[in-house]
Amino acid sequence: MLKLFKNEKHILISPSIVIFTTFFLLFLYFIYQISNILTLFFLGFIIMVALQPFVHRLETKLRFPRILAIITTYILVFLSIVGILTFIIPPLVSQLIQFVKTFNLPWLQNGINNFNFSLGDVGTIVQQLGQSVNTIYGVVTSTFSGVFTFLIVLVISLYLMLDRKNLHLRISWFTRNHKHLKTAEEFVDSLEHQLGGWVRGQLILMVTIGVVTYVGLTLLSVPYAAPLALLAASLEILPNLGPTLAAIPSIIIAYFVAGPVMGLVVLVFYTLVQQLENNFLVPKIMKDNVDVSPLISIMSILIGLKLAGIMGALLAIPVYIVIRSIYSTWFKDLILS
Repeated sequence: MLKLFKNEKHILISPSIVIFTTFFLLFLYFIYQISNILTLFFLGFIIMVALQPFVHRLETKLRFPRILAIITTYILVFLSIVGILTFIIPPLVSQLIQFVKTFNLPWLQNGINNFNFSLGDVGTIVQQLGQSVNTIYGVVTSTFSGVFTFLIVLVISLYLMLDRKNLHLRISWFTRNHKHLKTAEEFVDSLEHQLGGWVRGQLILMVTIGVVTYVGLTLLSVPYAAPLALLAASLEILPNLGPTLAAIPSIIIAYFVAGPVMGLVVLVFYTLVQQLENNFLVPKIMKDNVDVSPLISIMSILIGLKLAGIMGALLAIPVYIVIRSIYSTWFKDLILS
């Protein structure tokens, strides 16, 4: 019995460790509570790094003052978006309406023909009207909230762009070591190059594939070319897998509308587009220093979707690029040494 007592070990926990752990957990909880605000700042940062090269070119080549260069860039981007939407929306709406009309819904027609109104239905109608009002209110509120959020993101990106040259100096809150400040500057420059390059390259790929798909399906007389092209452009976020998924509905529609030969022709068309993308567009647009492995992209998107829904999926690859930049700038040499 005395031997057992002699072999006992006592673990002493320093009060400083308890205090540090408590504050660290509180800090994590605080970060979780303001995660929506951090997301807005991250979106603003993405816009800033994506537009910074254009602003820099206006500053250096055309000698624009920085604020004028930023405003000019915003105006050009806005006009580009309006032009693209003006080109896309009319055929998209008309073809979506035609697509809905192709569905044969006899149960709907029978329901309309057999509809009998009675006073007993007044309460149901009032209830449905109240639900409709709530739905409309929710739509209006969400629309206003979306517009307000979009404006906040633009304002954040504007201030980040104005302060771009001094962003790395914000680390002086924690240290004034010249070496650390230099490393922070390299980190911001690297992140701007990688993240901004990926965003610009992804947008170019989406627009290019969308236009090529729309023109190709239109020339092949495949119905609903506009929504199918929009689907192809949207799925470009999934490398390799996205183009394959986008081809499936087009092949099915071509098969049922024009027969198996047209379905085969559309399959060949999508195969050629994917080969063009993989062998020409991606190597030219997505350079090695901004490219992300297809497997990593799909894994990141699935993880983001699981953790934070649609917004998590959209921000998954940018977050991965940030983590990769943090590792390569701050921890890679430390771990390998």
